[in-house]
Amino acid sequence: MERPHWKRLRSTYLIDSTYLKIRRDEIELPNGSVLPDYYIREARGFAIVIARTAAQRFLAIEQYRYASDDVGLEFVAGSLERDEEPLHCARRELHEETGYEAPTWRLLGEFRPDPVRSTSTAYLFFADGAFRAGEPELEPTEQIESAELTLEELLAAVRERHMHAGPSLAAFAIGMAHGVF
Repeated sequence: MERPHWKRLRSTYLIDSTYLKIRRDEIELPNGSVLPDYYIREARGFAIVIARTAAQRFLAIEQYRYASDDVGLEFVAGSLERDEEPLHCARRELHEETGYEAPTWRLLGEFRPDPVRSTSTAYLFFADGAFRAGEPELEPTEQIESAELTLEELLAAVRERHMHAGPSLAAFAIGMAHGVF
Protein backbone atom coordinates (compact mmCIF):
# COMPACT_ATOMS: atom_id res chain seq x y z
CA MET A 1 0.00 0.00 0.00
CA GLU A 2 1.26 3.43 -0.83
CA ARG A 3 1.49 5.66 2.24
CA PRO A 4 -1.42 8.14 2.20
CA HIS A 5 -0.60 11.75 2.97
CA TRP A 6 -2.10 12.99 6.21
CA LYS A 7 -1.24 16.66 6.72
CA ARG A 8 -0.77 17.98 10.25
CA LEU A 9 -2.31 21.44 10.38
CA ARG A 10 -1.46 22.20 14.01
CA SER A 11 -0.41 20.55 17.26
CA THR A 12 -1.04 21.43 20.87
CA TYR A 13 0.58 19.71 23.83
CA LEU A 14 -2.02 18.91 26.46
CA ILE A 15 0.50 17.19 28.75
CA ASP A 16 4.24 17.74 28.49
CA SER A 17 6.01 16.11 31.43
CA THR A 18 9.08 13.95 31.92
CA TYR A 19 7.04 10.74 31.82
CA LEU A 20 4.14 11.59 29.54
CA LYS A 21 3.57 13.75 26.48
CA ILE A 22 0.10 13.95 24.96
CA ARG A 23 -0.58 16.14 21.98
CA ARG A 24 -3.73 17.01 20.08
CA ASP A 25 -3.26 17.29 16.33
CA GLU A 26 -5.58 18.79 13.77
CA ILE A 27 -5.16 16.70 10.62
CA GLU A 28 -6.26 17.06 7.01
CA LEU A 29 -6.93 13.68 5.41
CA PRO A 30 -6.15 12.87 1.76
CA ASN A 31 -9.85 13.32 0.89
CA GLY A 32 -9.77 16.89 2.23
CA SER A 33 -11.76 16.29 5.40
CA VAL A 34 -10.31 17.59 8.67
CA LEU A 35 -9.99 15.75 11.98
CA PRO A 36 -9.82 18.46 14.66
CA ASP A 37 -8.92 16.19 17.59
CA TYR A 38 -6.45 13.39 16.90
CA TYR A 39 -4.62 12.49 20.14
CA ILE A 40 -1.07 11.14 20.16
CA ARG A 41 1.05 9.84 23.04
CA GLU A 42 4.69 10.64 22.33
CA ALA A 43 7.18 8.17 23.75
CA ARG A 44 10.90 7.43 23.42
CA GLY A 45 10.24 3.74 23.13
CA PHE A 46 11.40 0.83 25.23
CA ALA A 47 13.46 -2.32 25.24
CA ILE A 48 12.04 -5.74 26.05
CA VAL A 49 14.19 -8.77 26.87
CA ILE A 50 13.68 -12.49 26.46
CA ALA A 51 16.44 -13.88 28.67
CA ARG A 52 17.42 -17.56 28.74
CA THR A 53 19.74 -19.18 31.28
CA ALA A 54 22.33 -21.86 30.55
CA ALA A 55 19.81 -24.34 32.02
CA GLN A 56 17.35 -23.38 29.22
CA ARG A 57 14.99 -21.55 31.59
CA PHE A 58 13.42 -18.22 30.70
CA LEU A 59 13.38 -15.18 32.96
CA ALA A 60 10.03 -13.60 33.61
CA ILE A 61 8.89 -11.03 36.13
CA GLU A 62 5.63 -10.81 37.97
CA GLN A 63 4.50 -7.32 38.83
CA TYR A 64 1.52 -5.16 39.70
CA ARG A 65 0.26 -2.66 37.13
CA TYR A 66 -1.69 0.23 38.62
CA ALA A 67 -3.54 1.32 35.45
CA SER A 68 -5.09 -2.12 34.92
CA ASP A 69 -5.09 -2.93 38.66
CA ASP A 70 -3.75 -6.43 38.18
CA VAL A 71 -0.70 -8.63 38.56
CA GLY A 72 0.75 -10.39 35.57
CA LEU A 73 3.78 -12.19 34.24
CA GLU A 74 5.92 -10.24 31.77
CA PHE A 75 9.31 -10.22 30.15
CA VAL A 76 11.76 -7.63 31.45
CA ALA A 77 11.17 -4.26 29.80
CA GLY A 78 11.82 -0.59 30.36
CA SER A 79 11.80 2.83 28.77
CA LEU A 80 14.78 4.23 26.95
CA GLU A 81 16.44 7.16 28.66
CA ARG A 82 17.14 10.27 26.59
CA ASP A 83 19.75 9.43 23.88
CA GLU A 84 20.13 5.86 25.18
CA GLU A 85 20.80 3.04 22.73
CA PRO A 86 18.21 0.23 22.87
CA LEU A 87 20.81 -2.47 23.69
CA HIS A 88 22.14 -0.42 26.60
CA CYS A 89 18.58 -0.01 27.87
CA ALA A 90 17.93 -3.76 27.56
CA ARG A 91 21.08 -4.65 29.52
CA ARG A 92 20.32 -2.03 32.17
CA GLU A 93 16.72 -3.16 32.62
CA LEU A 94 17.66 -6.84 32.86
CA HIS A 95 20.07 -6.04 35.68
CA GLU A 96 17.82 -3.51 37.45
CA GLU A 97 14.69 -5.69 37.43
CA THR A 98 16.24 -9.12 38.05
CA GLY A 99 19.91 -8.77 39.02
CA TYR A 100 20.81 -10.88 35.96
CA GLU A 101 23.30 -10.23 33.16
CA ALA A 102 24.01 -12.15 29.95
CA PRO A 103 27.09 -12.58 27.74
CA THR A 104 25.24 -12.98 24.43
CA TRP A 105 22.71 -10.50 23.04
CA ARG A 106 20.81 -10.40 19.77
CA LEU A 107 18.24 -7.93 18.44
CA LEU A 108 15.21 -9.95 17.33
CA GLY A 109 13.33 -6.98 15.92
CA GLU A 110 11.30 -3.87 16.49
CA PHE A 111 7.55 -3.44 16.71
CA ARG A 112 4.97 -0.74 17.32
CA PRO A 113 2.89 -1.68 20.38
CA ASP A 114 0.16 0.93 19.72
CA PRO A 115 0.56 2.58 16.29
CA VAL A 116 -2.90 4.14 16.39
CA ARG A 117 -2.25 6.31 19.46
CA SER A 118 1.50 6.28 20.16
CA THR A 119 4.87 7.04 18.57
CA SER A 120 6.54 4.34 20.69
CA THR A 121 8.79 1.64 19.25
CA ALA A 122 9.65 -1.54 21.15
CA TYR A 123 13.10 -3.08 20.62
CA LEU A 124 13.10 -6.81 21.34
CA PHE A 125 16.34 -8.48 22.44
CA PHE A 126 17.26 -12.09 23.17
CA ALA A 127 19.79 -12.44 26.00
CA ASP A 128 21.33 -15.92 26.09
CA GLY A 129 23.29 -17.45 28.97
CA ALA A 130 21.69 -15.19 31.58
CA PHE A 131 23.04 -15.54 35.11
CA ARG A 132 22.48 -13.83 38.44
CA ALA A 133 25.16 -11.16 38.86
CA GLY A 134 23.71 -9.28 41.82
CA GLU A 135 20.54 -8.03 43.42
CA PRO A 136 17.78 -6.18 41.54
CA GLU A 137 17.81 -2.38 41.80
CA LEU A 138 14.10 -1.58 41.69
CA GLU A 139 12.54 1.84 41.26
CA PRO A 140 10.19 3.02 44.05
CA THR A 141 7.14 2.22 41.88
CA GLU A 142 8.27 -1.34 41.12
CA GLN A 143 7.26 -4.38 43.13
CA ILE A 144 8.75 -7.20 41.09
CA GLU A 145 9.32 -10.89 41.66
CA SER A 146 11.48 -12.66 39.09
CA ALA A 147 11.38 -16.34 38.19
CA GLU A 148 13.17 -18.79 35.93
CA LEU A 149 10.54 -20.71 33.97
CA THR A 150 10.65 -23.72 31.70
CA LEU A 151 9.16 -23.35 28.25
CA GLU A 152 6.18 -25.43 29.42
CA GLU A 153 5.59 -23.06 32.36
CA LEU A 154 5.85 -20.06 30.05
CA LEU A 155 3.35 -21.58 27.60
CA ALA A 156 0.96 -22.30 30.47
CA ALA A 157 1.21 -18.65 31.59
CA VAL A 158 0.21 -17.54 28.08
CA ARG A 159 -2.64 -20.08 27.80
CA GLU A 160 -3.99 -19.28 31.27
CA ARG A 161 -3.74 -15.52 30.60
CA HIS A 162 -1.31 -14.90 33.45
CA MET A 163 0.96 -13.37 30.80
CA HIS A 164 -1.44 -10.86 29.29
CA ALA A 165 0.51 -7.64 28.63
CA GLY A 166 0.56 -6.90 24.90
CA PRO A 167 4.30 -6.22 24.54
CA SER A 168 5.21 -9.48 26.30
CA LEU A 169 2.80 -11.46 24.12
CA ALA A 170 4.22 -9.80 21.00
CA ALA A 171 7.74 -10.60 22.22
CA PHE A 172 6.72 -14.22 22.76
CA ALA A 173 5.36 -14.48 19.20
CA ILE A 174 8.46 -12.85 17.69
CA GLY A 175 10.69 -15.08 19.81
CA MET A 176 8.81 -18.13 18.51
CA ALA A 177 9.29 -16.92 14.92
CA HIS A 178 13.05 -16.63 15.56
CA GLY A 179 13.35 -20.07 17.16
CA VAL A 180 14.20 -18.75 20.62
CA PHE A 181 11.73 -21.12 22.32
